[in-house]
Amino acid sequence: MSPRYCVMFAGQSVQAQGMCRDLWRIPAARAILERLKPSLGDDLEHITTEMPDPELARTFNAQRAIHVHHLGHWHAYLARNPQTELNGAIGHSMGVVAALVAAGAMSVEDSGIFIRARAQAFSDVCKTFAEPQGMAAVITKNLREFKDRISSFPGVSLALHNTMGKGTIGGTLADIEAFAAHAKKEGWPMKVLVLKVEGPYHTAAFAPCRPALQAATEKLKISAPQVPVFMGTSGLAEFDPARIRSLLVEQADRLERHFDAVWAAYERGCRDFLEVAYKPQPVTWLADQLVGEDGKPLADARGVAVKTAELDEKVE
Repeated sequence: MSPRYCVMFAGQSVQAQGMCRDLWRIPAARAILERLKPSLGDDLEHITTEMPDPELARTFNAQRAIHVHHLGHWHAYLARNPQTELNGAIGHSMGVVAALVAAGAMSVEDSGIFIRARAQAFSDVCKTFAEPQGMAAVITKNLREFKDRISSFPGVSLALHNTMGKGTIGGTLADIEAFAAHAKKEGWPMKVLVLKVEGPYHTAAFAPCRPALQAATEKLKISAPQVPVFMGTSGLAEFDPARIRSLLVEQADRLERHFDAVWAAYERGCRDFLEVAYKPQPVTWLADQLVGEDGKPLADARGVAVKTAELDEKVE
């Protein structure tokens, strides 16, 4: 009996030069990518096959490229594995839009409209910063033990909680550097690694995105998903179209609770997690997410990573 999968989609930072070069050669994927051109731009093939990393890292390019990557890979997989059944979908940060498509809550075309608006809104906010802002990965044993310390540090906010021990903080680069220095001085068992992004996504700095995102959601048809969509904005299984619409807007400046979303999936019976990608990411985090009281990964949780090259073969 084939497993029922909870499909996973990554967020911004997974972009890489050539990430869809082979994908465009797969008919099922190309058909989807062509459907996204009217909303995301005629340069989609260029940005996902040739654009250099520094330019691709810009918010407007990265978000469009990642969404194209998600839907192209997913539909190529479905073409090779039409018997695939889902019992859930999880999207890390912007990946939730692809998760909504996979769950049948949003069309490919509407997803492109929203991602275009999101990418533009996030990019526009980044251009308004009076001083350099960004994000840093925070790595420790148990991030929950440091949540209060992070929130009380001036100018820094916890933006994403990804796994038991990993998250991301956002703020001005000066404040992030000050936080890293303070953590080192206090002897906290923590690594702080600055990321190459244009701004502190999922913090109050991106509240100005909300009007543009609200206007974009009003153009979309969002249906009740056929399987639960586990959204990081709430950390819960979501079914109601009106609530999903609201969470898509709120996501801009709210903590991304991906860790909670994965646990919500597990608690609803998801055991087999699938990611199809150029370079799978969130599915590789499961061992630091679904952990028992003994500190060991739960034995009944399984992650399956499928890369582009495997889409030319039958994948069970």
